[in-house]
Amino acid sequence: MAYSKEQVADTLRTAIRGEEDGYRFYDLLAQRATNDDAKRKLESLRDDEIGHKKTLMELFQKHIGTPIGELPEKGLSALSDVFRKGQVGELKTEMEFLNLAIEAELAATKYYQQERDMIDDDEFRAIFDRLANEEHHHYELLMAEREALTGNYYWFGYGDDSPMEH
Repeated sequence: MAYSKEQVADTLRTAIRGEEDGYRFYDLLAQRATNDDAKRKLESLRDDEIGHKKTLMELFQKHIGTPIGELPEKGLSALSDVFRKGQVGELKTEMEFLNLAIEAELAATKYYQQERDMIDDDEFRAIFDRLANEEHHHYELLMAEREALTGNYYWFGYGDDSPMEH
């Protein structure tokens, strides 16, 4: 099914909002981080979100050709709701932040995978595939961090009670 130009514009606006939400979220966490390694990882994730937004804005200009206009309240994930409802302050633990970030990255991955065929353009599809892969990579990094925090990180430690990575 072919998407109308306005449907493509709406999809891209939603994705742009999602990337802005991701940037705000990771920037907030990076500012709060006291561990230098965690701070660097969060800043890297934050910067990736800005790169994604730039890519999406370029796609918008190429395929829509008008000013982007107002972005929707809701982006790709639960991050929009958390910001809109002012609930960021309610998150208190690293695990709560990680779980929300994991959920957001998985939602972004699925969004780009589902919307990749909205335009019959190989370049557009390749960009959405790349964005999906990058968001999935973020998801995997965050999952590994969560596993490390919970003490469940075993690198091929089958049958062994001590993690090989520590």
